[in-house]
Amino acid sequence: MEKNENLCFVILAAGMGKRLGGNTQKTITKILGKPMLKYLLETIKKINPKRIIIVVGFRKEEVFKELEGENVEYVEQKELKGTGHAVLQTEKVLKDFQGDIVVLNGDVPFISEQTIRALIEKHEREKNHCTFLTAKFDDPTNYGRVFRDEKGEVICIIEEADANEQQKKINEVNAGVYVFKSNGLFSSLRKIEPNPKKGEYYLTDIINIYKSENKKISTYQTPDPYETIGINTLSDMEKAEGYLKKRRKDG
Repeated sequence: MEKNENLCFVILAAGMGKRLGGNTQKTITKILGKPMLKYLLETIKKINPKRIIIVVGFRKEEVFKELEGENVEYVEQKELKGTGHAVLQTEKVLKDFQGDIVVLNGDVPFISEQTIRALIEKHEREKNHCTFLTAKFDDPTNYGRVFRDEKGEVICIIEEADANEQQKKINEVNAGVYVFKSNGLFSSLRKIEPNPKKGEYYLTDIINIYKSENKKISTYQTPDPYETIGINTLSDMEKAEGYLKKRRKDG
């Protein structure tokens, strides 16, 4: 299969994962015997992008060891200043890349090939500057909410910690998978301001910036919200194992 020369993936795998204990690099935590990062990598390789770049930081050597022999590139986030800052670290290796950049977190191991392809196809068909994945949950606790206007247009993504009680009732959430046109991405990332509560640069704030720049933004909603499960706590780990067992049984 030929490589998709106009496609690059950036996987964020630098954070500490404090709620999972912070003793190992979260993205290489094993689910049913396999590091969660490897589930994700296997899916991405089926799409055959030109490049796969992994942003590492905390306990980076553990990632190197688990992915030894894989055809990936590494970029280091030396200071853990949030997801927006993490993506910005790839500018030095992607500044000349002309195409689409898919950004996703290393702790969402069950995103399907079909969903990623559908997201990319919608992005290309509509000629968007950014297209991101959403999901709907009966209980959206701990997720960033997708805030829309009366026409259904995306206004912004509101993180749980910053949401008021009314906004917390929104059940459409950000799944943390984005497709960006490379053109203009890094200049927009540099406009992100640190979050006043945490001091981190959130990638979700790129939506506000793109809106102010009149860039075209759209979303694709996954038909299976559980494929977007992020592994942040021991409870999430139990849910993930249950979901994977069910998927293997059904598949």
